[in-house]
Amino acid sequence: MTEPDGVGEPDTRIPDPAPRHTPLWTVLSAWLLRVERWLQSRGGSRLRGGLWQLWGLVAIGGILLLVGPVINPPLTLDDLTDEASDVTDTWIARSFAADYRVTTDDDGRLVTDVEERIDAFFPKDLDDRTIERVLATEYQGHALDPSAITVTLDGVKQDVTRERAAVFLRLVVDPGEQLTGDHELVIRYQLSDLAYVAPDPATGQPVDLLRWDVFGPDLQQAVAKLDVRVTIPQELDDRLVRQPRGSLAWTLVGAGQWLTPEPDAPPGEVAYAFTSDDAAPPHAQARFTMPFEAGSITMPPQSWIFWVQTFGPVLPMLVLAATLLLSFAARAVAWGDARGRPWYLAQSEPPEGISPRIAAHLLRSPATMELAEQLKDAAVSGTKQQAKRQARLIAAAGAAKRAGRLGDRPRALRRYLTGPERAGQIQAGLRRVPKGFVRDWFIAAPIALTLLQWGIVRQLSHQTVLAVVWWPLAFVALSTVFAAIVLAIALTARPLTRRGALVKQHLLGIRVYAERTQLLDRATLRDRLLPYAVLGAPPRVTGRRVAALIAPEITMPAAAADRASRADGSRAGFLTGPRIAVRVLAVLLVVGAIVAVNVLPAPSLESETPRSYTGDIPGSTLTTIATADLDAELTRTDGDGARLRVTERLGVDFSDEGSVPAQVVREWPATVDGQDLGLTVDRVTVDGDDAPFTTERVEGRLLLRTTFADVRTGLHDVVIQTTATRPAVSATVDGRDVDRVSWVGFLDGWTSGVAWDEDVAQGPFRLSFTADDELLDDAVDAGWTPAEAGAWRPAASEGGSGRSTATLDLAPDDDGRWSLDVRGDDLGVVLDLPAGTVAGTDAGAAGWARTAALAPGLLTVVLAGLAILGSVIGALGSARRRAPKPGLLRDAVRWLTPSALAAAVILGIWTLNGVAGDDPFGDLVLGGLIAGVVAVIAWYGVVMWARPRA
Repeated sequence: MTEPDGVGEPDTRIPDPAPRHTPLWTVLSAWLLRVERWLQSRGGSRLRGGLWQLWGLVAIGGILLLVGPVINPPLTLDDLTDEASDVTDTWIARSFAADYRVTTDDDGRLVTDVEERIDAFFPKDLDDRTIERVLATEYQGHALDPSAITVTLDGVKQDVTRERAAVFLRLVVDPGEQLTGDHELVIRYQLSDLAYVAPDPATGQPVDLLRWDVFGPDLQQAVAKLDVRVTIPQELDDRLVRQPRGSLAWTLVGAGQWLTPEPDAPPGEVAYAFTSDDAAPPHAQARFTMPFEAGSITMPPQSWIFWVQTFGPVLPMLVLAATLLLSFAARAVAWGDARGRPWYLAQSEPPEGISPRIAAHLLRSPATMELAEQLKDAAVSGTKQQAKRQARLIAAAGAAKRAGRLGDRPRALRRYLTGPERAGQIQAGLRRVPKGFVRDWFIAAPIALTLLQWGIVRQLSHQTVLAVVWWPLAFVALSTVFAAIVLAIALTARPLTRRGALVKQHLLGIRVYAERTQLLDRATLRDRLLPYAVLGAPPRVTGRRVAALIAPEITMPAAAADRASRADGSRAGFLTGPRIAVRVLAVLLVVGAIVAVNVLPAPSLESETPRSYTGDIPGSTLTTIATADLDAELTRTDGDGARLRVTERLGVDFSDEGSVPAQVVREWPATVDGQDLGLTVDRVTVDGDDAPFTTERVEGRLLLRTTFADVRTGLHDVVIQTTATRPAVSATVDGRDVDRVSWVGFLDGWTSGVAWDEDVAQGPFRLSFTADDELLDDAVDAGWTPAEAGAWRPAASEGGSGRSTATLDLAPDDDGRWSLDVRGDDLGVVLDLPAGTVAGTDAGAAGWARTAALAPGLLTVVLAGLAILGSVIGALGSARRRAPKPGLLRDAVRWLTPSALAAAVILGIWTLNGVAGDDPFGDLVLGGLIAGVVAVIAWYGVVMWARPRA
């Protein structure tokens, strides 16, 4: 294409200024260009090949980390047992005595001098003649900085070889001869900053915790006897939250003891010691734990290796994020379109050798590309071929009506991206493919770094989490998204050449000419400029104007023409509003099912096992309720309301055999049939003194947990006072609406849930329920739960008080069996009153609660039924000889059938996992899943029906 000489009146020139880029894009692009020039000056294809090989190695490393063996995997139970069986393959510690002298420096930071005396026995024919000891160098984010290390063997000082790794230091001693028999090994060293801040499992409050493993990160020798002594300053001892604890453990087997001060400590210091004569296999753990009040010890800053280990996995993502910014800058500036002239002119002739489709690509106008193509076809049709011309006019009218509409965007974009014109622009010299080192970076780096990111996360998933700032899924997802965007920019960048820029300015000139002359309103369909004039203008407006231009040329009735254009649009893939809604609904069904199973609690009509009985709460298994005297009192309040006050007097036996102080844990229903009881804990006392406690709501229950910081042992009197301000709920019993007062003293499973120590004698248990006579006189039904507890027998009112009391006494027999041994029901009282007796009940809450519990199962069945219906329609359609016409029905079958099936399977598995084996709607859900399997079998018909037939 030749360039015009630019002669013309100044006012006819339309300015075309260069794009103004942001300062950030300008700076980054300039840096990229400098890097490109520098690399090109240092080498050509050989350097580029070397860089590709480098990125290939990074990618291979990521693949190995992703699919290869785990580096330094944690020892499994089989590994530990195997090494325990091979204990004689190395030397054995007949005794291991560790002395820790803890002091504080001028800044308040801990300094610990350690002396380890090991009586080592070396078997005969031992292949290894060296002695190794591994010391930790990093602990809880702090650098321990082992220093002043000395080793003596039988009183002779030894040379020590130090092998430093990332988080440990390996000491290797070579005595120069083969050792046999017994020898004394003494290792002395100094450690810094052993303490760290952690929440106390007993109170939940932060403490300065000194918790150390005597054997270190890796002791591969067996230990026959252990003796540990820890000495701390008196001022630190005064700030202990509770007494220290020592323990020895191996795999799941362990034992510990609470420590008391030793009598022989030096003045101003306090010593604690514990010993064990139990043999410990290799890789055992011997710990001492000392919790101090928060602020007792000055904590050091986090070490550099902590930051590397914590945020190192983020490094590939950060590099990809920087690469993303650079790719945007490259696309905007370095790979920007070439400049034509600083101005252009209005044009009344089409560009030579440029088809409307090529022009649409130059102007990046996918929405109007088909319209331009149809207008060109309609323009070349002669009058002698009237039928053919009418068909093309109808097609052009349909393209005009569809231009720019949402339902046409997917199809238009697909035709735009897959057409041969994208490559034709390169061949015609209108666009170019960027080349160079920078583009290589943008292609190789995302692939290699993403693989590396996946590999690192996979490896670290087997290790202990280093910090709370650790979201591996987010890291991987962001890295993958960044890589995809960078790759898309690098692979699709096709900037205009000088010639392409001039052609684009010519096309812009046509648009200006069309606007000035109102071409779209007055032109004929044979105007060669019309297909180019519709490009670059607003698609919807242009479509309406062109449709009005075409309408007079169509000779068939308007209704028939409209039906023909609609049919043409359906065949071409135009999506109407209902068809788009079907696709959106199909996606939302699956997304909604995934969100539901991850956000909502598992549905069930049966209550979950009480947390107070599971032993998951620290200290809960260390208490046993030996005796219980529970008094409940139901009274009237203002406005015909009710209040239920309960006083629990418990004899609780505390054990000191756990690693945390024993805690009293109680749990009661707080919500019944979707109705809140207004339950609160007023006071908790132990031996008459107020006790610290915390409460939380879990699965419709109120959970009480004491937070004792000190260790208690033996039998103590515990008093718990609770109040329910809305004790009555609306219920339906035998078809009759009632106000039900349900008091639960012990939740189901109480016969085992309140007794954790079989050595503690239990009983008696006594429950009493007191209520006003006016309530009892109108009661529909009253009694204990479960029914095996007996009928309601209230005592007579005393002194005309107008109140009655019912009592239930329970006690185990000589064999430990309770007189009432029912694990499947709550133990308490049920009082049914006529509906409306107690104000504030919600008649519809119970129905809604049951509906909410049944909804996932019912929805599973509905979705499975929808999948079956779609499969049946597909199977029937597959018997037809003709291909189905595109439309709403076919889209519903093709999209909703698989999505409904996927959602049904997701919800069904979730529902079945959350229900008990005898749950009444479990069979319903299982039936829905079976129906889904039937839908899978019938899916063959859907595939066949959706596939066009010859």
